[in-house]
This record gives sequence, C-alpha cells and structure tokens, in this order.
Amino acid sequence: MQANPHIFRGYDLRGLVGEDLSEELAENLGMAYGTMLKNQGVTKAVIGRDCRESGENYATALIRGLNKTGVDTVYIGMVLVGTFYWSQYHLNIKAGVYVSASHNPPEYNGFKFANDFSETLVTDGMNDLKNLVLSEKYSLSDNVGKNDEQNIIEAYYADILARLPSPRSLKVLVDSGCTTAGAFAPELIRRAGHEVIEKNTEVSGSFPLGVADPTEVEVAERLSKEVVEAGADIGFTYDADGDRIGIVDEKGGIIWNDVLVALFAADVLTDHPGSKIMFNTLCSQLVPETIVRLGGIPFMWRTGHSFLKKKNQEEGAAFIGELSGHFFFSKDFYNHDDGLYSTMRLLKYLSSNNEPLSRHINDLPRYISSPEIKVYCADDKKKAAIEELAPSLKKRFPEALIIDDERAGDGLRFEMDGQMFVVRYSQNGPYLTIKYEARNIAGYESLRKLIYELLLQNKDIDWDSKINANVHAINTEQTNA
Repeated sequence: MQANPHIFRGYDLRGLVGEDLSEELAENLGMAYGTMLKNQGVTKAVIGRDCRESGENYATALIRGLNKTGVDTVYIGMVLVGTFYWSQYHLNIKAGVYVSASHNPPEYNGFKFANDFSETLVTDGMNDLKNLVLSEKYSLSDNVGKNDEQNIIEAYYADILARLPSPRSLKVLVDSGCTTAGAFAPELIRRAGHEVIEKNTEVSGSFPLGVADPTEVEVAERLSKEVVEAGADIGFTYDADGDRIGIVDEKGGIIWNDVLVALFAADVLTDHPGSKIMFNTLCSQLVPETIVRLGGIPFMWRTGHSFLKKKNQEEGAAFIGELSGHFFFSKDFYNHDDGLYSTMRLLKYLSSNNEPLSRHINDLPRYISSPEIKVYCADDKKKAAIEELAPSLKKRFPEALIIDDERAGDGLRFEMDGQMFVVRYSQNGPYLTIKYEARNIAGYESLRKLIYELLLQNKDIDWDSKINANVHAINTEQTNA
C-alpha cells in the first residue's frame, strides 16, 4: 500500500492521524510485523497503547492484521510503555507493539515494535517493515490467530513495590499533564506509603494542557509552582507514554534530567561500585565528572533510547540515562526505560535519608544550562542541516573538541573551556534538538549567540512552528511555541 516513507523513523513509526496514519495502515503494519515474526518462528505478541484518542482503533486494527498472519495476541489495553516492556517478561512474550507517539502533539500517533525482551526495532528493522508494507508481500495464514485481553496492572504494581520499598513517607506531587501516567502513578506512589497531591491527573487523549513533555520549560514551571504551593517534598511530571519523567525539588527548583542522570549514577554506583555508566551526547559535563569522581566509568553514546539499549548489549553498563528523561536501571531491573520505576527509585533514595532533594543536587558540579530546545526543520532537510555545521566549526574553532563520529550519531557535540553544546536532528520528528551550557553567565551567553547565529544561516528552520519548544532559550526575541 502507499505510505509516507518519512513516518518510518530510526526506532519507531510516527505520523499525523488521518493524514499519515489510518486504521488501514495499522492493519497493514500488523500483517507486515506478523510476517516478520513468523519468519523468525515467533507466534505471539503483546499489544498496548497510551491514552491518545486514536490509540484504541489503531490497536484493534493492528491486532487484526497480526491475527491474519496466524500470530496470537495479548491486548493489555492502556498502560505505560514501561509497563508494556515489563509485560513481555511477565507474560513471557518477546514480541509486541506499543501504540504511541510519545511527546508528539495529540494530532500524532505511532507504533513501537518490539523484537525481543526490552528491545525494539531500529533502523534496519524499520526499513524491513517499511518495505513489507509498501510491497504488501505478507505471509497470511489459514489459521487465524486469537486475541486475548489481560489486565496486568496489579502484578506490575506488586513487582515494583517489592523491588523498591520506601523507608519513610514523603509528600509527593504528581502532575501528569492529563495523559496516561495520571491513571497509574498516583496509585503506585500511594501504595508505597507516600502522601500524594494530584494535579492534572484526569486522563484525556486530547491533551488539553498541550504536549506532556517534561523537557519543556512551561511544563517544568507549572510543576514548580504547584510543588511550592503544596509544600511537597518533590514533584513529578511525565510524557504521554510515561517512559520519561521530569522533577522539581522541594523549593520548586527545576532539575533538568541530565542532572538527574548524575544523581541516579551516584545511587547506582553505591550498589555497583566501579561500574560503567552510559549517557547520551546531550548530557551535561557534570555527568562524566560525577561518574569519575565516584569511581565509575563514563561511556557516552548517541542520543536515542533504542540506540542506547542496543549498545548496552555490548557495554553492559549498570545504568543508562538521557537528558530527555529516559532512565535504564539495567543491573537492577531490565534493559528498558520505565518512568514509574524511575519514580519509585528516586523516592526510595530520598526516603532512605533525611536530606532534601535540593541538598543532593547542590553536592553535584554546577553549570549554567539551557533546557532542551527544539526547532522545526523538515525531515528531508534536517540531516543536511547538521552535516553542514561540523566542517565550519572545526575550521573556526581548531582548539575545540568536536565529536561528530558514531558517538554523536545524528549530530555533533562541541566542548571548549568549560563550555559545551550539542545540535542533533531528531529521529522522532521534523526538528533539531539543541542543548548548551557553560560554567559562567558570560560563557553561556556567548554560546547562545554563537548557536543562534549558526542556525539563522539555515533557511529551512521554521522559528514559528508549533512543534518548537523552549526557543526563547536561544532566541530571546521568541516566546516558547
């Protein structure tokens, strides 16, 4: 069938509902994925979804397509993506599909295809899937597969609570942005013995508060205000499928997630001294500094949770963290990200001592850091936009460390005199991602001007796109889109 090839991305599929995506496409995806599974001798798959309005219909059509190839399915309904990955182990099913577009706006949806426990299809596998859909060379079966529906939430709660008991009660504020986590996070946190204040936990697939993205300043500032007003010990927010978290401390201080990578690394290294800790190229310099100071081995790799998971099969890191809020406690849990596990891990850490979160953060190295910035650049233009930057930067700053090899993957990282910035193109949508930091305000401001100057030279960037986020942090004349 005909399909927009750009919706098949580096580690999932995402597109506009009713334009790129349809129930017909979802059924064809089921038949294509089912064909791939049958060729591998796999005959069963688990299906889950987030709260998007189109999710139920797409999941039903996907199941229909899978069943046509003879693959049996287990539908676990609306769950968080971490719960979906967990269900693979609980149900002993290595294959599956989760219907979500993560932090994309509500007019989008998408699909994540599992190809093993905690693993998803990446570039080559997604290309194979695309080619099957376009050619419609499906292996259909006379023996139609069966679909079973199961509720696995109680078993999931029990497992997380057994792994991560909290020694004392904390006052916890949860603002899920009216998306999927609101149906699960407050209940789990209460069962651990904490007091929970709920804000915006009514689930709505229309995203009435806008995109639920923990990296957006607007979301973080809303959470900060709510925590201060409630007198809470900590505040949590989540993205739409709940694999990523955002936090603020008891003073309302916004803690960007690369700082949280360092804090989690300190916790993990207490249990696993000398271990390797993996982090993505967008993370602050404070991350490797903290890991080295605590006796760990820092390992930087390209951005993208599927790429990190795949690389960790070689590296065996005890923990993986990303600026976006994906955290993998691979030695203590599974090699996938789970926002609720991350939540309970942090609550256990804080409740195990009497120090407030702000005190723990103050013990880490300090940098002046931007939020994660997103600026629109079309899918067919964004790669070229990055490729043009590295040669000019190397010529202009010969003394700088510029990483544009496989560690950077889809972007580049610039380091010089305590300053750092990263520019990369997204695997998830038509935009570039930027992050920068410096030890002092003068260095921070000079980087801001440099990056803005570089980006202004590219006429393919749309500074007014709705998909933009935190653009005010790089262009002071812009408001946050």
